[in-house]
Amino acid sequence: MFKRIVVVILVVFSLPFIIGVGDPMPKADFVYVEVAEYNSRDPQRMTYLADIRLARRLFETLVDLDFNDLSRNPGAAERWEVSEDGRTYTFHIREDAYWSNGDRLTSHDFIYAWRRAVLPDTAAGYALFLFAIEGAQDFYAFREAQLAAYIERAKVEGGSEEAAKGLWVEALEKFDEMVGVRAVDDKTLEVTIKQRTEYFLDLVAFATYMPVHAASVEAGVTYSAESGRRLDDPTYWNDPKRLIGNGPYVLSKRKFRQYSYLTANPHYWNRDSLKNQSVLARIIGDDMAMLMAYDQGVVDYVPLISVEMAHDLVVQERDDVHVFPLAGTYIYNFNCQQKLNNGEPNPLADWRVRRALCTAIDRKQLGEMVTRMNEPPAYSFVPPGSCAGYEPPVDVAPRFDPEAARALLSEAGYADGSKITGLSILYNTGSGHDRVAQAVKKMWEEHLGVVVTLDGVESKISSQRSRSQDYTIRRAGWYGDYADPTSWLDIRSSKDENNTTKWSNPEYDALLAEAAGTEAPDERMRLLREAEAIMLKECPQAVLYHYVGVSLYDPKRVKGLKLNAWTRDRFEQVSVIDQGGNE
Repeated sequence: MFKRIVVVILVVFSLPFIIGVGDPMPKADFVYVEVAEYNSRDPQRMTYLADIRLARRLFETLVDLDFNDLSRNPGAAERWEVSEDGRTYTFHIREDAYWSNGDRLTSHDFIYAWRRAVLPDTAAGYALFLFAIEGAQDFYAFREAQLAAYIERAKVEGGSEEAAKGLWVEALEKFDEMVGVRAVDDKTLEVTIKQRTEYFLDLVAFATYMPVHAASVEAGVTYSAESGRRLDDPTYWNDPKRLIGNGPYVLSKRKFRQYSYLTANPHYWNRDSLKNQSVLARIIGDDMAMLMAYDQGVVDYVPLISVEMAHDLVVQERDDVHVFPLAGTYIYNFNCQQKLNNGEPNPLADWRVRRALCTAIDRKQLGEMVTRMNEPPAYSFVPPGSCAGYEPPVDVAPRFDPEAARALLSEAGYADGSKITGLSILYNTGSGHDRVAQAVKKMWEEHLGVVVTLDGVESKISSQRSRSQDYTIRRAGWYGDYADPTSWLDIRSSKDENNTTKWSNPEYDALLAEAAGTEAPDERMRLLREAEAIMLKECPQAVLYHYVGVSLYDPKRVKGLKLNAWTRDRFEQVSVIDQGGNE
């Protein structure tokens, strides 16, 4: 019996090595951690921070936004001009800009990628970022109507791939006719936007505006006989042998839920500036395994540490633990519809109820006693200091005041808070969200008598329920995608698809529209401040605290890594010194 146990133990401990024979973990000049497998490597579809971090290695936009000083620098375009009225941008693509397979990078590649982004077929997460371009939003609406009409016809007459292809030819003609992008020649791209937009170059620097290799994507395109949609081959984006980029690295190898291995792109125009020749993203979801890999020197950098681990490391005052502010806000979204999905009246439709709940939250206690990371209490949606020239109207936001909260609730017709029923906090499990939910639940019960239930689910389910308004209160967070207040404020527009609260205020929408058409920077910021003040008064969400980030790396070994509030890393500028003092 004892011999059998020993044999089993030996087999179990030998198994990883047996499996690893012939397929060892690649060695790289720089190794960092991601906590989960990437959701997408398609730049037009990606929305997650980790995906965008990878995309910045594989693809390059026309403009390179340096997130350390927020300067706009040449990327794939060596220069650009802006017309006097601020509506026409002419980008000059580098003559030495190539794809990783050696093909020339052209203006047509950008037009192809941007068209993908504004096609409903693609379901781009940030299609609205392209709506700044003249006619882009109208084309999106045209294609939606075209597909809807096709589906209705197909129900009666039947659909076919040929019919769907014919539909696409019509859409192509409409795009060229409607949308303000034009290839002057192979290396010159002219873009006309709807109105002067001070942050348009920041949008151009975002992942959605990255080019894709048209010929490679086209090779896998199919047409749906049922929906009429034009569909890409999803396997292309995960295949190192097929995926072609124009960034500093190429995807050389990957293993699902284990790693992505990047090597220097030999055709990258600025390859001589790279401080390393390979980068390895290791996927380690367990906190203790992550810390062990780092302490053993297997990993050089952990971009963001979970809340559970962060406090214990910070109090140790280690030189390799770095705490820095993030351009993001932790929030609780309120479902603001008049009725809930079950048809019951929604008490949260009354802004006074929402504001009462916000006023009964002790934000300082959350940072000091719950997360224990001393995050700055949030009294605005836009984090103070994140956008040059903008001061959020923090004086309007609700502060912790139980007596004022009870008065608001009474004014709304709920002198007895226990009469408010049916509320729950939907949150994604992990990362300490359960502790925050428990603390807020307790505050509402203690100060208002409002009892809520807790509803913890996995992240994907939480997101799905949010989009279908299948919640009353939902934990969320929002990071800025570019350094302008609209990166936060636009998601509360009644027209924005990200506005899952369904809060709608005509005055708020009008102020955003007026600000968009205002050229004077000071006046524009004043209008945006007025808009945020309306939002902070009516509380479509409870702003709880502004995020802080905690990363892990040894500054004596890892050189060239610059942390910033936007968590946009420049891995091509990183070098690692080995124990012998060599890079």
